[in-house]
Amino acid sequence: MNAASAQERAPEARAPRPDVARWLGLALLALSLALPLAGAELPLPWRWSNPRPHGGNVVDMAYSPLLDVTIQVAELGQIYSSFDLNLWIPRVSGTTADLRAVSFLGARVLITGSSGTVLYADDLSAFHAGVLTSGPTADWLEGVTASPQLAVAVGDTGAIYTSTNGVHWRRQSSGTSQWLRGVTWGGGVFVAVGENGKIFTSANGTNWASRASGTSQHFNRVSYAAGRFSAVAEFGECRSSTNGGLNWFVETTGATNDLFAGTQMSGVRLVAGDYEVHSQEGANAWVDELSGTFAKPTPWTYYTAVRSSNSFLIAGRTGLMEEGHLSTNGAPLYWTHGDESFRPWLWDVAFTIGPYIAVGDHASVLTSGNGADWKLEVVPPAVTNAVFLGVGGTSNMLITVGNAGSIIISPNVVTNEYSTNQSGIVSVTSGSAFGVLWYALPPLGTSDLQGVAASSNLFVVTGGGGAIWTSPDATNWTRQASPTTKFLSSVTAWPGGWCASGDDGVMVASADGSKWNLVPMATTNWLYRIRYCGGRLVTVGQNGTIFTSASGASWLPRVSGTTKWLNDLAFIGDTWFVLGNSGTVLTSTNSTNWSATGTITRKNLYGAATDGRQLVTAGIEGAILRAQVLPDPTPLRILAFDHVATNSIYQNLYLFGGKPDQRFTLDFRTGLETNDWVTGPLLEFIDGSGTLFYLETLRGTNLPPQEFYRGTLVD
Repeated sequence: MNAASAQERAPEARAPRPDVARWLGLALLALSLALPLAGAELPLPWRWSNPRPHGGNVVDMAYSPLLDVTIQVAELGQIYSSFDLNLWIPRVSGTTADLRAVSFLGARVLITGSSGTVLYADDLSAFHAGVLTSGPTADWLEGVTASPQLAVAVGDTGAIYTSTNGVHWRRQSSGTSQWLRGVTWGGGVFVAVGENGKIFTSANGTNWASRASGTSQHFNRVSYAAGRFSAVAEFGECRSSTNGGLNWFVETTGATNDLFAGTQMSGVRLVAGDYEVHSQEGANAWVDELSGTFAKPTPWTYYTAVRSSNSFLIAGRTGLMEEGHLSTNGAPLYWTHGDESFRPWLWDVAFTIGPYIAVGDHASVLTSGNGADWKLEVVPPAVTNAVFLGVGGTSNMLITVGNAGSIIISPNVVTNEYSTNQSGIVSVTSGSAFGVLWYALPPLGTSDLQGVAASSNLFVVTGGGGAIWTSPDATNWTRQASPTTKFLSSVTAWPGGWCASGDDGVMVASADGSKWNLVPMATTNWLYRIRYCGGRLVTVGQNGTIFTSASGASWLPRVSGTTKWLNDLAFIGDTWFVLGNSGTVLTSTNSTNWSATGTITRKNLYGAATDGRQLVTAGIEGAILRAQVLPDPTPLRILAFDHVATNSIYQNLYLFGGKPDQRFTLDFRTGLETNDWVTGPLLEFIDGSGTLFYLETLRGTNLPPQEFYRGTLVD
């Protein structure tokens, strides 16, 4: 059993429970509903596959010693929580607003964000929208903090709001129109900081006084610990105050790039920012953590830092996290990586019969059997410096192509794997090397190659200078005469032959792959990708361009509603999905009318693939997202159960088995003679392990004689 699969540490309590251990044989049922097989539910339930645990830009974190939980907030409504800094659980925020700050008012979580967004929660499974009593606002609330009795949020145009409960917020007069980016509370004083070196203090959150900072740089955040306020700013500026924010002095941390976060623990101070991480122990000199020779943090852009019970945690762009542990004698902190994810730019992703294959910079080839767990594969030495731009093939052969004519292939063959146990006994297991074992071929010319397509008897790749190469076996290649010198970035097979598209609106077609002709197109926009899916040809590209065709010769322009680059598409159920830059996702059920649905990222997405139910997309900085468009009807299983009762406190521990991203409710009733089931908490298999621990803690004395449970799949 993998403890990392636990979804809840302290879920909400419900009605008291009996000791059900003796009813185990009858009481645990695993059921599934009849789920629809066509039609996408929008918006899609996006989940991060890479980086792990997620790829959101973590702009703020907060740790509660009372609850022993850490909360992260990111763009487009993303919230994540963790009790151990290892398992991070995505939470439903109920909004797509950018979330900018998080804090705790006692045991209540407070979150603020774009356009006056305020959220609060007493239970991490239920976030609610707060109320701005002075009316809605377009101001972004960039910072939030709380004393034991009062919460304060600050933001654009000098916005300051206060609340005694985190639910109702009242706007206060700040006396400034400067944008405020951070706020904290300590020593009985609130301190807010913002642009152009502005610092304000208040004892009650209502009356604010301006303080001289000695700088005109934009402050990003302010923190408090051990009697000291520290404010960090652009260009490495840092100011501190030890007299309640009245006077501020210069801190020379050694940073020169923008600083976004600061915190302190056990006499050690830490600042972090754009490729900056510096620490100071006591009165010793500041240490550049990135220049360390051992166990140092990854050079990166860090937006936030927080101290937990015994370590620092810094986090930032694309979800990268590093944990810093205290050392002795002024030495640098000892850093451990929050994850071992890969972050190369990924230019394409494909699925044949499995596995998924994603390719990109630094000769990256990643494989996944379920779209959730990804593994970096080893490529031949001859291509270790390649940039792979395209991938595709058949159920028998995969092809990856890239810059300077680079090409590698992976046949679907069975290979033996040898392993030796502790007793020295060698065992042999057989398995497919499909997508795992790759062979390099001689470069196909010197032009960059990107388009890859295959039929039952022909492979085609395309690229720079109008290059078109064909092969019957993916090994012996012939360059075909091309009617264009434009870059052909994509090619597809379809029942009528072949079509390839590229730069300046170029389109070429062939009936057999040997003779190619230009197809007139009413655009000069780059037609970046072409696919045959859903019974028609679709090409997408620059400036939101979409064309569709039933013949390959006559193409109809479609209104996409966006000017973003559109990079790839897929068809699932009865819906076309187009993905592009800035996290753009468009959907259509007729390929004519398109609607924007979006994702949980604004990163450019360059490739899309599907196994028929799941949509997988890949893009910059290793971003791989997945969405279960059509639910998996495989019944879930209750693999194990245990019950402990101590002093009227009851704990039920369940181990469920299922498929990644399946959602279900844990329902219960007291007897089997009726169908009076009570719907329980909504749970989800959040990783690729297909297992989930669920622990519920219950209190009570009046117990029913018995109780039955079932897991019910939900759409």
